[in-house]
Amino acid sequence: MKSKQFFLGALVALSIGSSPSVFSMPQNSSKVLQQVSDIMANKTFEDTEKKLQKIIQQSPNKKAYTHLANLYMGNNKNKEAISNYQQAALLDPTDAKLFTSMSIAYLHLGFYSMSKAMAEQALTLEPTLGHANKIIKYIDKKQEVLEKANKSRGEQSTL
Repeated sequence: MKSKQFFLGALVALSIGSSPSVFSMPQNSSKVLQQVSDIMANKTFEDTEKKLQKIIQQSPNKKAYTHLANLYMGNNKNKEAISNYQQAALLDPTDAKLFTSMSIAYLHLGFYSMSKAMAEQALTLEPTLGHANKIIKYIDKKQEVLEKANKSRGEQSTL
């Protein structure tokens, strides 16, 4: 439970620390994004999801994809989150925080090798990114424990 809190906290920190999008959006998108922020504050998932999808249909941009991915992550819809983080990464493949967020989503699904690969990509882009380092250390420890458990099971079955 502690690790899940850490990763959700890391995701929030990444979202809060995100820099403004380098991609310009139409004038009315800014107003719609403000409305989306208001809806998110009211925790109305469906309305927020629809608004973000509408923005993406009208003008695909990294910020909208990232907000939608974060919304999905917050509602434990990790596959949908990954898909949207991937779309955002296609628009800005240099954003290390997107890869860290994808790493967290993969981790929640139990895809440790993909999670580690995304964290490593984040570190390639931004070597000082602490969250990515913590994810890799967590996965390494988890894999170590799983290997020991498998080894111990193998020894018991030969007895």
